[in-house]
Amino acid sequence: MLFRSHHPIKNVLGSVALLFASSLTMAAPIVINFDVDGLGSPIAPNTPMTDQYASVGVTFQGLENGVPVDINAAPDPDGVTAPSDPNVLTNCADASVACPGNRADVVRILFDMPVFDISLQLDSLGSSAVTFNLYDAADALLETLTITSGSSVFIPVAFTASDVRRIDGVQPDDTWAWAMDDLTFSRAEAAVPVPSTLLLFGLGLLGLGIRGRRNR
Repeated sequence: MLFRSHHPIKNVLGSVALLFASSLTMAAPIVINFDVDGLGSPIAPNTPMTDQYASVGVTFQGLENGVPVDINAAPDPDGVTAPSDPNVLTNCADASVACPGNRADVVRILFDMPVFDISLQLDSLGSSAVTFNLYDAADALLETLTITSGSSVFIPVAFTASDVRRIDGVQPDDTWAWAMDDLTFSRAEAAVPVPSTLLLFGLGLLGLGIRGRRNR
């Protein structure tokens, strides 16, 4: 025996609701490995990092006493194998072996929209600790984490803050070098526009359901 629904309007409304719900999607996590840029082109060793990842909404800046300086994608200064070979991001102006020359006080990471589920791999290049400060769009401090890898080895670091627009990685002292790799983050849920033809189809179904209900 077949049963007819006694609520055709509710059924049609449910179909339209499902249509809109299916338009929502969660963007996959983004991983920055400093080996290829946001467009997939290889990054040469000892390349100053600035806007190579602007296409995925991230830019980098080094600061020394508040003045912009180079920070580089390069092999680990102590020769440690990086989680993603060959490059890491260092605070070194010259990221050749032993990191000679100037070392930035701050490695600044800027996001063009709020992000969450942030993690990275850290090599503090010794026992001194690197401090990470996370900020929102209004420059309000969201989280501070001070951590060391204990030696020249990479360890995973995960942050709990969401709605992050900026990260400052601060060296332990004015002469200290450090490195990071595999910066990973997620963007907020984004709505995918429903094609106008599907939207009109859904509204048409709704109109037919209402008309059929009135005719009965």
